[in-house]
Amino acid sequence: MNTIRGRVLAAFFILFILIGPFLFFAFNSLKKIDNAKSLRESVAVFDGNRLKAENEFYHVLDFDTKLDSFYIEKSTQSLKKYHFYIHNSRYALEDVKLAKNQANTTIDIRLGRITDDLNDLHSKVIHVIGLIRQKGFKNFGTIGEMRKSIHALEKEAKGVSLAEILQMRRKEKDFFLRNDYGYVADLNIHCNNILARLESNPKADKQTIKLLKAYQDNFNLVVNLTREIGDGDSGGIQEIQDIHNGLNAKVEKLYSIVDADSEIMIGSIKSYLVLFFSITVLFAMLSAFVFSGHIAKPIQKLITDMDSIAQNNFQGQLKKDKTIRIEEIDKLTGTYNSLVGKIRGQISTLSEKNKTLSSLNGKLVESENELKEASRIKDKFFSIISHDLRGHTGNVLSLANILKDDKEKLGEEEKGLFIKYLSDASHNLQMLLDNLLNWAKTQMNDHEISKRMFSMGDVIEKNVALFRENALRKGVSLHFEPRTRPNAYADKNMIDFVVRNLLSNALKFTKNGDTITFDVLEHEGHLEILVKDTGIGMDQKQQEALLSSTKENYSTKGTDNEEGTGLGFAICKDFIRRNSGTINIESELNKGSTFSFTVPTDLTRDSILKVS
Repeated sequence: MNTIRGRVLAAFFILFILIGPFLFFAFNSLKKIDNAKSLRESVAVFDGNRLKAENEFYHVLDFDTKLDSFYIEKSTQSLKKYHFYIHNSRYALEDVKLAKNQANTTIDIRLGRITDDLNDLHSKVIHVIGLIRQKGFKNFGTIGEMRKSIHALEKEAKGVSLAEILQMRRKEKDFFLRNDYGYVADLNIHCNNILARLESNPKADKQTIKLLKAYQDNFNLVVNLTREIGDGDSGGIQEIQDIHNGLNAKVEKLYSIVDADSEIMIGSIKSYLVLFFSITVLFAMLSAFVFSGHIAKPIQKLITDMDSIAQNNFQGQLKKDKTIRIEEIDKLTGTYNSLVGKIRGQISTLSEKNKTLSSLNGKLVESENELKEASRIKDKFFSIISHDLRGHTGNVLSLANILKDDKEKLGEEEKGLFIKYLSDASHNLQMLLDNLLNWAKTQMNDHEISKRMFSMGDVIEKNVALFRENALRKGVSLHFEPRTRPNAYADKNMIDFVVRNLLSNALKFTKNGDTITFDVLEHEGHLEILVKDTGIGMDQKQQEALLSSTKENYSTKGTDNEEGTGLGFAICKDFIRRNSGTINIESELNKGSTFSFTVPTDLTRDSILKVS
């Protein structure tokens, strides 16, 4: 038993007795069968939870949307159950993926599509529920605001007869009862005729006009929300039904694939068990005989190879011994390990040197990139100073010299005009310096962020007051009528900068007779601030250039040939990103633009820690 042959024969004899491979295969086969059962059960659990979530959603549509708690508490028992079943469905899908006992491209593709459909379904359900809440019911949402306006008109309207108001109410109710959009056009024509009559009368009651416009705007918003929500034949609800139908088909197909795979697998396991048992017994007998007879020759060749390597590298020789004993194998292993140790030592030394060189190369690349970026910042900085800053300071100096040298010749009206121009030039210079300093800080990563709660309405009102005089001189109307006073949780100075720049840009691209309107929309966990104008607008290419550009040199001239540096919007995007918000543009040429951004309202762990 001291020879290799004896040891090998003993090992294969033990292998023959234990039949280890056969037992392992049998155990593994049972595990596969259990996995197949578990896979089908997981699919059934997913399907059951998905169908329950579907039922709860339609229960919300049919009943919960008429409950006060749906709008006040923003939750109902059915809505909670829907979220619970969707959550369980996702976990069940994960269980399906874990239950797969082997790679199956077909099942993987099906699961991927089902996961995508489930996520798309949940996203659309949440969107439709949000639209329903926005639309409202009775005294809630947009319908509630519309009813407030019409009730106020019924009590306080001046210049509008009760019959006209009742006619509006009649068309409104006809639309809701019949879902006929022809009544929408009739109601708008009726309201526009009354508004035209009132606005043509200088003595008309402004409060009546305001209430009538508010009622018309809210009614049109309810119409748009109704169209977007839709029903079984249109809108978001139809899309949800289509996704449900698609999921039904995909799940049925998944059932058929899983069942077919299980049947094939069980049949294959039975055949393989018989075959594998026979092969195991035969392999144990043949391997013990053949391997024991030929193992000496490969070992002798290995000794020869090792001896050759040692002669070439270490100038040593290994003496061969034809009688192979256990002690000789140990000696051979020691010699081999010694040789490998020397080679590994050399490889380790070379590897350390390569790492050092790679590290040095990385540092050189970083230094080169930093120098290039510093050079770009310097060129941009001096370009702005030499061109824009010099131009604005030249305007201020020229106006000041005119006032100084010709003050005796100028009349009071001319002096006032020059002073206004001087004020505008100084304001533009201040805006340029403010943008330039903030841009420099963002480029050098030196802009500290300090988040706290503040009134969004106060920030907007301050900036509207700041630009009102400039807007009057340009003939542009500024509007901001806050419905509530929501608070935001962000860096107030950064958000103030964003509001100021968006308002300045809107004023830049509007002309005499245009309107700029601020609006603040409250959502769960964040505010959405909109700056709408009726100016010259932008095409799709210009919008994409503004939003996707990572540089700060995109600028166009305003309606009065106002020039900019291209810094403001780049800084706005960076500030909004640092405050965990998003910024968006909707615009159409010659019809105006809407710039919107979001800021958080909740003081949460994520809103505090998420500072880029």
